[in-house]
Amino acid sequence: MNFQLIRVELHSDELRKFDPAEQGLSEYRYTGIAIEDGGKYYYWAKGASLEISDWEYANIKLNPKLYYFSTALKLHHRIDRALQASTSTQAARGEQCQT
Repeated sequence: MNFQLIRVELHSDELRKFDPAEQGLSEYRYTGIAIEDGGKYYYWAKGASLEISDWEYANIKLNPKLYYFSTALKLHHRIDRALQASTSTQAARGEQCQT
């Protein structure tokens, strides 16, 4: 198993001025982990994991900057969708338990 910590952030200093949490933690600045295990590839960030392709694995390691058409931005959005799906599933379970 191989893994590499990835520091994900906005692409340029110019874009950072639009980041509302520039002085602290940010939705656009976090640590991810690129994982290779037995020929399969995964990406973990913000508490969610995804199975990814070999080229996504290579690209996120080479360029973890968020900008249009970057692999980092595509994975960022996939992680956000996975977290939203998890949150809505948990909420649905909570509603079922209350009835």
